[in-house]
Amino acid sequence: MGIKVLVVDDSKTQRAVVKEALKGYEGISTVYEAENGIEALKIMSSDNVDLVLSDIIMPGMDGYSLLKNIENHKGWDHIPIILLTAKSEMDDRVKGLKQGAWDYLVKPVKPVELLTRIHVMLRIKSLQDKLKNRIHHLERLSIVDGLTGLYNKKYLYDFISGELKRSERYGLSVSCLMMDIDRFKQINDRFGHQCADHLLKQLGTLLNEIIRGYDFAARFGGDEFTVILPQQRIREDAFLVAERIRKRV
Repeated sequence: MGIKVLVVDDSKTQRAVVKEALKGYEGISTVYEAENGIEALKIMSSDNVDLVLSDIIMPGMDGYSLLKNIENHKGWDHIPIILLTAKSEMDDRVKGLKQGAWDYLVKPVKPVELLTRIHVMLRIKSLQDKLKNRIHHLERLSIVDGLTGLYNKKYLYDFISGELKRSERYGLSVSCLMMDIDRFKQINDRFGHQCADHLLKQLGTLLNEIIRGYDFAARFGGDEFTVILPQQRIREDAFLVAERIRKRV
C-alpha cells in the first residue's frame, strides 16, 4: 500500500506546487487536497492519512486549530504534520511545534528540502508504529495463555475483581463456571505432551466459539478452565451455558 499525503492550503497554486514536488518522492500513491482545516478533518475521517502538510493562515479553520483537533483525536496523534507557511517569526514556529507539529518549513519551500523532511518524518513514524505494535504484542502476551489463546490466570483475577465491583454497584449477578478435562493425566501419559497440548488448544478454541461476546474464558492452570458470565439474571442461565459446553465437548 502506498503513502497517502494530505496537503492543506487555501491557495490552489501553492497546493499545485507542493503536489508537483511530491512527484519526486517514490512510494506516494495518493495526494489529497483541502482548502482549510475543516475540509482536512473530513478527509482524515474518511481515509487513513500517513502525512499532513499544512499551511497556518487559512479561512474557516487555520493550521493551529487543525493541529489541536488532530492531537486530540486518539487515532491521529501518530500522524506526522509539517507546517508550510510564510510566517517566519520564531514565535510562530514555536507555537506550531508546541501544538503538535512535527516540523516546520518556511515558504517558498524548496522541493529537495521538503522531500528530505518528509523522508525523515515518515521514517520516524515507521519506527514509532513498529514500537507500538511491539508494545501491543507484549501487553497481549502478559494477559493471554500462549497455548490455548484464552486469557491467563493473572488476568482472570483482575477481570473477576472488576466484575464483582460492577455487579455490587448495579445489582447484577455474576456466574463462574469451573471445569477440567477428565482423565487428562492418562491422556498425557499414554499419548504424550504434544497430543495433550493439542487437546488443550482445541478446548480453548471451542470455548471461544461457545461464549458470548461479553462472557470471559480463561485457562486457570493445567487442564482447568474458567468461564465468567457477567449479567446473568438467574442461576439457571449459567447451568444452561455449562450444559451447552459439556455437550459440545
